[in-house]
Amino acid sequence: MFLKILRNLRHTLALRLTVWYAGIFAVSSTIAFVLVYVLMMAVVQERTDEDLIEDIEEFAMFMQLGGLERVKTEMAVETQGDEEASAFFLRLWTPGGRQLMATDLSSWTGLAAPSVEALESAGEEEPLLETFILPGREHRVRSIYGAIGPDVVLQIGESLEDDEAFLAALRNGFIAVLAAVILLGGPIGWFMARRALRGVEEVTRTALDIADGALDQRVRAGGRGDELDRLAHAFNTMLDRIQALILGMRDMTDNLAHDLRSPVARIRAAAEMALSSGGPGAECEKLAYDTIEECDRLLAMINTTLDIAEAESGAAKLSLTELDLVEVIGDALDLFQAIAEDKHIALSSDLPERCPVRGDIQRLQRVVANLLDNALKYTPAGGQVTVGLIDEGRGVKLSIADTGVGISAEELPRIFQRFYRCDWSRSQYGNGLGLSLALAFVRAHGGDITALSRPGAGSEFTVILPKLQHAA
Repeated sequence: MFLKILRNLRHTLALRLTVWYAGIFAVSSTIAFVLVYVLMMAVVQERTDEDLIEDIEEFAMFMQLGGLERVKTEMAVETQGDEEASAFFLRLWTPGGRQLMATDLSSWTGLAAPSVEALESAGEEEPLLETFILPGREHRVRSIYGAIGPDVVLQIGESLEDDEAFLAALRNGFIAVLAAVILLGGPIGWFMARRALRGVEEVTRTALDIADGALDQRVRAGGRGDELDRLAHAFNTMLDRIQALILGMRDMTDNLAHDLRSPVARIRAAAEMALSSGGPGAECEKLAYDTIEECDRLLAMINTTLDIAEAESGAAKLSLTELDLVEVIGDALDLFQAIAEDKHIALSSDLPERCPVRGDIQRLQRVVANLLDNALKYTPAGGQVTVGLIDEGRGVKLSIADTGVGISAEELPRIFQRFYRCDWSRSQYGNGLGLSLALAFVRAHGGDITALSRPGAGSEFTVILPKLQHAA
């Protein structure tokens, strides 16, 4: 069981983030320590060099005050005791390489004489500093050559044992701290990774619940406004959209089944009557005509539904051309003028001279025709239908207003749904797809349709279309 858990954890993002966190933290800590260590080495060496230079200056002062004998006395005093003799040494040289005096060198075996070039350089210029290693000694030696008088060069050598012990303690301390960081970095990294991925896990759980059929599940947002909250809001918005689409598909399927049932039932009833009556050829001919009519109605309904689905999915390929929207509306008005006169409805328009746009002429013709057909269908005799068009520069606004029966506030938000028909419209011929098709075609052009209505006071549909490109 434990091995199975480890195998599962090996493939988790949380573990990879933990390893990355611990590794990056360890590497960054190591780099920081190396920089600090190099800086500390420079500071320690600079401090040692400053002490040696001060010693040269001090012995130069002794040389001025008491001559060479005073210098020799001070050298003996400085190296009294075993500790001092093993910690540093002093030697006097002439620039030519002759040794004038040296302190106890018993603990400095293997110490060689300096080169004449070094002595001459120290006698002419600034003190000369160098670091070397003596055989048999564990620690390095820092040495300085400096002139303290005419033809007298003092060499001071100091063991770097204390400096190296300090730096070693610093290294050991860092190693201990690094080990603690690595040990603690794992749990801390795991905690931070789990905390950072908590929102992702919530999204995953919700997605799995939805896959099991719980479409009403949503991701809880923390209210912090961070990336995970934005992910949760985007995920919930997507779920709302998907649920709305699914519910819409269910409603459309129910309505489609309901509307398809009636013409199929009529076809079947007519066929049964013809079979049972055994009537003459005239009745069979009438049956054939009725069957063709109902089949045409079914085909029109199916084709319209497919056109709407194609436009809403973005798969519709618009044949965009330069056109004058005024001509499109004028043709539609001419087509519906006879219907309006038969119903004693006044059909008027307020159009500009030209309104150039770029669009699919066939689809825009169907939009105008569907809206005019609706307005005339639900306007009683003696009413009025008015068509207006305004060129707003970057877009155009087409309005079709009527004085018909109007739409209630409860039904107005649903009039663009497929197969939806208001209660008072069910007595009229239609399938509830006209407004859905008009809205789908307008949105395919990047526009929209809005509706205002009051029962008994008429309705006004407004089409907003962007002017994708001005006509030449």
